[in-house]
Amino acid sequence: MRQFHKIWIDQCGAAGDIRDAFGLQKALGYLIGEKFLNFLRAADQDTDFAGEVPSFVEEIQRIFDQAELRAYLDGVRRVGPLAHTASDEAYEEMRDAGAFDEDPVEWAENILLLERAKKLLLT
Repeated sequence: MRQFHKIWIDQCGAAGDIRDAFGLQKALGYLIGEKFLNFLRAADQDTDFAGEVPSFVEEIQRIFDQAELRAYLDGVRRVGPLAHTASDEAYEEMRDAGAFDEDPVEWAENILLLERAKKLLLT
């Protein structure tokens, strides 16, 4: 039986590969701005995921030092897959073309998740 609440282990491994291939910012965007925030959402609904949050946090803190985490978390402008894969220009073009919805409720939820991530990761 697949243990989806353990997916963070593979995601942390992938972040190291992304860092090597594409740089620190892409790795941080992938692991924190996409995967960790999604994991926190899942943890709110599933106790198996919630139980893994401390281990996920510990591994993120092992991969990235506090200065890297702080710089990333203090400078986040957007989250999700497009945040770390699309340039600012490409993102704006897609937004202007209506490729995705602009949902202020989702933005507020993301801000709250980022604040939660800061509290967990910057200790």
